[in-house]
This record gives sequence, structure tokens and C-alpha cells, in this order.
Amino acid sequence: MTDEMLELARANAAKAEARNVEFVKGTIEDVPLPDGAVDVVISNCVINLSTDKPAVLAEMFRVLAPGGRIGVSDVVAEDRLTPEQRAERGSYVGCIAGALSKSEYLDGLAAVGFTDASVEFTHEAADGMHAAIARATKPAG
Repeated sequence: MTDEMLELARANAAKAEARNVEFVKGTIEDVPLPDGAVDVVISNCVINLSTDKPAVLAEMFRVLAPGGRIGVSDVVAEDRLTPEQRAERGSYVGCIAGALSKSEYLDGLAAVGFTDASVEFTHEAADGMHAAIARATKPAG
């Protein structure tokens, strides 16, 4: 986030009279919050832009309290596409070249400890590349 984005987010929260939100500046691979600090992690189509997706998934798990959950909107590739085919499609829409496949997403979530993971395609952005919703839960105990 930029300082301008944080300023706008805080203004919007104040306008909405939202008192249960906090905005902090950091990177998605290194969130400046303590372990187990949040109940829900949401992300709107930025994980595919990270060059270290395993770090992102591990960081989401770290900051979640036991029983916490994620709800992520992202671009996800069909399993049939190779990394090279995904990169080719990136010339069409730049943000899709770094997308994980559905299996890679699910395997990555499981690898860091998430349970009840799902990835649901919502609509196709390019051949074999989809907008998707990923959900998962950090075990309660």
C-alpha cells in the first residue's frame, strides 16, 4: 500500500463509521502484525503478483488466529496450463502471468496448514485463466 492508499482507506472507514478496522503499511509477504492477530484475511487479486507465493500463504496463516479464515479473490490457472502457457497469457492481461494453477493454490494452502480449502472459478479472464475465490480455515486447535 502507498501512503495515499492508506489515507483513502482511513477516510473511507471514517465515512462508513467503521470502528473495527485498522490499516497498516507493509508487504503481503511480511505483514507487520503479530502472530494470531486477525480473524479474517481478505485479498483482492494481488497474490498472483507476488514473486514469493509460498511466503504469502505462510504469512496469511501466521497472522490468523486459530479458527481464522481467508477469503481471497485472485487469478487462477486451470491445471492443464503449463507455466509457459500462463506466461504467454500474461501478454494479454499482465497480472495473470504469475497465477498459480488451481492445484498449486490448494497444495500451497495445505502445505502451510490451512484446512477446508477451496478454489472456485467465477469467470474466465483468458483461455484457461480464471477469476477465482479461494477460501480456507486455520485449524482451531
